[in-house]
Amino acid sequence: MSNDLRNVDVAVVGGGIIGCAIALAARRHNLSVAILERAAICGEASSAAGGLICAQYDADHDTPLFRLRLDGRNAFPEFASLLEELTGLSVGYSAGPTLGLARTDDQRQHLRARVAWQQKAGLQVEFLEPDEARRREPLLPPDLTAAACYPDGQVDAQRWPPIVHRALLAAGVEVHEATDVTAVAAGPNPTVQTVRGDLHADQIVLATGAWLRDLRPHAPIVPSRGHMLAFHAPNLDLRHILHVPGASLVQRADGRLLIGATKERAGFDRRLRAGAVQQMLNIALNTVPALVDCPLASVWTGFRPEPEDGLPLIGRDPRSGLFLATGHHTHGITMSWHTGQIVARLLTGQDPAYPIHPFSPQRLTAS
Repeated sequence: MSNDLRNVDVAVVGGGIIGCAIALAARRHNLSVAILERAAICGEASSAAGGLICAQYDADHDTPLFRLRLDGRNAFPEFASLLEELTGLSVGYSAGPTLGLARTDDQRQHLRARVAWQQKAGLQVEFLEPDEARRREPLLPPDLTAAACYPDGQVDAQRWPPIVHRALLAAGVEVHEATDVTAVAAGPNPTVQTVRGDLHADQIVLATGAWLRDLRPHAPIVPSRGHMLAFHAPNLDLRHILHVPGASLVQRADGRLLIGATKERAGFDRRLRAGAVQQMLNIALNTVPALVDCPLASVWTGFRPEPEDGLPLIGRDPRSGLFLATGHHTHGITMSWHTGQIVARLLTGQDPAYPIHPFSPQRLTAS
């Protein structure tokens, strides 16, 4: 951690993956950048997540948010390559298919309609009958009624905090961990006030995730608690990411098999709730019955930034003059690099090269 708070072109408040992506993208535009993080880089939602790089599995309509997710998924491999180029370390990214599963007749009909819409929209997707789905993924349960196959991927979110930290330093970003920000102000002399002193920057970006209200009390972002479970399952070979109503399952290269996550508005209460753990366990065992013999390795919670209107905040806030980049909820990792590139262009006065009006903080002034 740097011991001094030097003035920079851009100060990014929040060291989650969104803030880190913005910092790295801004460095590509030759801006000097500092990240201020109250704890550790990628130490909250960014490392508590399942690390899925997904867009299509729950999309039934063409919406701006769906397109943002889709373009985010398609941009992510470049981000993974950048992190690995800067550090020489693997972030555990792998592109691989996802299966959306149906286990009732109603779910089958819904899945077929979803596939039909996506195929008509020109997206890559395939409807699978139960026998074909089980041929491709032998661990699936016998009561499967259908599946849909999508092109997606994953990153090992639990291993990448030190890798992202190292990438920031290699790119020339000033990293200030364990630095609580107490106030921010734009205007003619933009300033970030911290417990260690003030930092001045030409532009300030708030990428504080679920904690945005600490600095902007009226922001429409609330914490969404998610429970995650990890099994020690090196003898299983789950070939796909699996999506079922209420949960997703993914296996890491080292054999860990993760399932998550609940969506609960419980404030910042980190305690495990017995009912939520039971819910995840039931889904896991019903989806991959072979897990019944696997040890439960760990259980944890994390807090996603949930926007009250369902859309992230990306762009300059007309009320404060600050840039906002948060509210990506369950798809922050998927949309991280795409969001970072958009914000970096805005910071340099360029056209964002993307239709971000639906996500602009400008919409907050209409209420």
